[in-house]
Amino acid sequence: MKTIAIILFSVSLGVAGQLLLKQGVRSSGAISGFSWEAVSILFRPLVILGFVSYAVSSLGWLVVLSRTELSFAYPMVALGYVLVFFFSWWLFGDKVTAVRIVGLVLICAGVVLVALSKPPATT
Repeated sequence: MKTIAIILFSVSLGVAGQLLLKQGVRSSGAISGFSWEAVSILFRPLVILGFVSYAVSSLGWLVVLSRTELSFAYPMVALGYVLVFFFSWWLFGDKVTAVRIVGLVLICAGVVLVALSKPPATT
């Protein structure tokens, strides 16, 4: 159960990182490839926080990998897709379509099936 909590913590930080990066670039408009503008975005506070969130998420993920099978843990990352979908709809007004909802339901079903498989403890 503790490993599941660390997985959820790591995935949540990854989601937070994605949302912070999006918010950090929103005022820029579309970036057309590599430019000094693109480099300057790296120094925006929200973008920095997004990268820090990813870094902490990665540390948590290392703990997860040391405790369980990758084939059990990695599908749980798909929960991030579901969380990003809802938060981007709520925070950024992204479109919600029937096809996307069906996709999310399928992702959730897959994650539940993997979670129910209970892998053996890693020594």
